[in-house]
Amino acid sequence: MPRIELALLIIGVSALIVSIIFGYAMINEYRMYLEDHWKARYSFRDFLKRERFYIFLLLAIIFIMLTNLLYFLE
Repeated sequence: MPRIELALLIIGVSALIVSIIFGYAMINEYRMYLEDHWKARYSFRDFLKRERFYIFLLLAIIFIMLTNLLYFLE
């Protein structure tokens, strides 16, 4: 397997695993919020607003992985 394809595979699998972990954490935290606040209803907009930290953290990690891939391929 060529070096480029191997690097892309490793970055892709790592990004997928990190995305699954962060997705689970976001959903779990939002469910706990809904249980604690019984008047609150599920809203996708509210979900994005409350879980903004995890979304930005996920995007930052993916950005760092891609920049490392860029330096690896040079």
